[in-house]
Amino acid sequence: MSSIGTLLPRLQAQRPLVHCVTNPVTMNFVADALNAVSARPIMANSPAEIDTIAGAASAVLVNMGVPQSAQIYVQAAKAAQKWVFDPVGAGGTKLRIDVAQQLLPLRPGIIRGNAGEILALGGQAGVVEGVDSLATPEEAAGVAKLLAEKYRTVVAMTGATDYVVSPDRIVRLTGGDGLMASITGTGCVAGALCTAFLAVSDDPFDAAVAALHLMSGAADHAAKSAKGPGSFKVALLDAFYSASSQ
Repeated sequence: MSSIGTLLPRLQAQRPLVHCVTNPVTMNFVADALNAVSARPIMANSPAEIDTIAGAASAVLVNMGVPQSAQIYVQAAKAAQKWVFDPVGAGGTKLRIDVAQQLLPLRPGIIRGNAGEILALGGQAGVVEGVDSLATPEEAAGVAKLLAEKYRTVVAMTGATDYVVSPDRIVRLTGGDGLMASITGTGCVAGALCTAFLAVSDDPFDAAVAALHLMSGAADHAAKSAKGPGSFKVALLDAFYSASSQ
C-alpha cells in the first residue's frame, strides 16, 4: 500500500506525541508498540490535566476498554487536534453504548473497532459478548459505511479480514495471524497505530490503511518465529520496530 510507504518514514521522522486515554489492562503493550514505531506515547487520564495534554498532543486515542466517566473522554476529544475512538465492548453493556453515543457526535477522525462493536454503534444488539465480536466484518461492512457517512469519519474495522471505510472509499485488507486473538490488546494496539499515523497524515483514510497494513504485516512476520502467545507478543513488537527502522 502506498500509504504506509509514505507515512511510515514520516512517522519515524516526526516522532509525534500520541496521548492515549486508554485501557489500563493493555496500557503497557500499547505504549511499547507506539515506542517501537517511533511515536512518543503518553498515558494521562487525570481530569486535572487531560485537556492540557490532549491539546498538546499531535493526536489522541480515546479507548473505553475499562469505561471511566464519559466526561473524561469528552474532555480529551474536545481538546484534541485529531482523535481516534476505540469503542471497546460497545454493545456489551448499556454504559458502553451510552458513552459511545456521547462521543460519536464529536466526530472522531477514525473509529477503530471489531465487527460487533461497529454493529452495536449502528444500533444492533446482541453482537458483542464481553469485548468479543459475535459477528464477522463482512456482516458489518454496510453499517460501517453508514457510520462513516453519518459522522463524516473513517471506520477501521478489524477481524479475520480488515476493512477501512469512508463515505466514498473502501479498502479490504487480508493478512495477520490467528495468534493475534490469543494475546490481550491487539485491538488496542491497532487503535493506537491508527492514532500515530493520523498524527502525521492529513487523510484519516490513508492513516487507517497504513495502520492496519502495518498491524497485519507485523503479525505475519512475528508468527514465523513465535512458539506461542508469549513469544508472539515479543516478536510482534520487534516486527513493528524492524518495519519502522528500515
